[in-house]
Amino acid sequence: MPNLSFIKCSGCGACGQICPKSAILMKPNDEGFLYPQVDSAICVECKVCEKTCPVLNVKASTDFSERKSYAAICDDEKTRLESSSGGIFTVLAEKIINEGGVVFGAEFDADFSVKHGWTDSICELERFRGSKYLQSRTEDTFMECKKFLEVGRKVLYNGTPCQIAGLKAFLKKDYENLFTVDVICHGVPSPALWQKYIKFSEKKSASRIVKTTFRRKNDGWKLFSLAFTFANGSEYSVNQSKGMWMLSFNKNVMMRHSCYDCVFKGAKILSDITIGDFWGIQNYIPEKDDDKGYSICFLNTINGEKFFESVKTSLSVDEIKNYDCKRFNTQLLYSIALPKNRKKFISLCINKGFDVAYKKYVELKIPIRVYYACRRFGGKILRKLGLRK
Repeated sequence: MPNLSFIKCSGCGACGQICPKSAILMKPNDEGFLYPQVDSAICVECKVCEKTCPVLNVKASTDFSERKSYAAICDDEKTRLESSSGGIFTVLAEKIINEGGVVFGAEFDADFSVKHGWTDSICELERFRGSKYLQSRTEDTFMECKKFLEVGRKVLYNGTPCQIAGLKAFLKKDYENLFTVDVICHGVPSPALWQKYIKFSEKKSASRIVKTTFRRKNDGWKLFSLAFTFANGSEYSVNQSKGMWMLSFNKNVMMRHSCYDCVFKGAKILSDITIGDFWGIQNYIPEKDDDKGYSICFLNTINGEKFFESVKTSLSVDEIKNYDCKRFNTQLLYSIALPKNRKKFISLCINKGFDVAYKKYVELKIPIRVYYACRRFGGKILRKLGLRK
């Protein structure tokens, strides 16, 4: 088993799925993140896990600055509004399924944790649509993916850059019928802290959650909301600039350790296509900015270019300079900063509850809140006067 430090393991699960003796299980640590645990009674020291681990065997691709980039939206308005950005994932996934293929993506489990699953039905693609702001369990999906590939079916696998790297490391060879799509990744929060937040929300509403959406666009794409629907019929919806979960996410206090020094950035992104939000669109093609969501797409391989070209008839597309895209999506190239209170926040959250940790380490004090409110108000006035974009 690889002697990975606590900091570097990304939790992709490739080591557990490749182990010929099934001696490695992914188990949560005291922060709720999955890490490999080896059953020494079964392990035969074959070192296959070490040779497979994408962190120990980092591979570089082409220079990121050379990759083509596009702003794009799905032509189907309903799909676009139900998606986090511009609906590009759905268009790509439908193409694969219409050609008899299989799509893998992140979906909610019964307890609203997130795991990877697969479907070959267009009707079920909604399971994978929309962002999930926490780490997904890949479970056995690398093995399942390989089985489909070996019998000749087309496969689209969607995940974070480290999960795509894990899949490629597990497969150990290229497949013409495999198409990989990663999302621009800020970092992945702890699943255990998410469960703490769910419990807090259910207690506050006195009802269990029956549906959650991380990126509801009722107030627009830029002010997307985290929303819960409860069994008693009530709803809770708060935009990302005010809600406890998203403010904690943006403060980086609950991310996996590997996210603060991610090895899968820039030239080490191994997917065919990278997709995400085109933040900053108002500065480049303002006439297209209707606040309903816009995607940015980076074509990382020849395979990705051909795939994207094959779905263009279902998209509205504008080629964008690579530099402009990266300017507002810095997570493409750089890791997030490690906050000094991260460990304290997570420990307090697990022991005392999410709301307690939030109030102590994330919530802005009243003078600071007033300052930011004044800045937002001033910004609105300047934009109305045409003095700021």
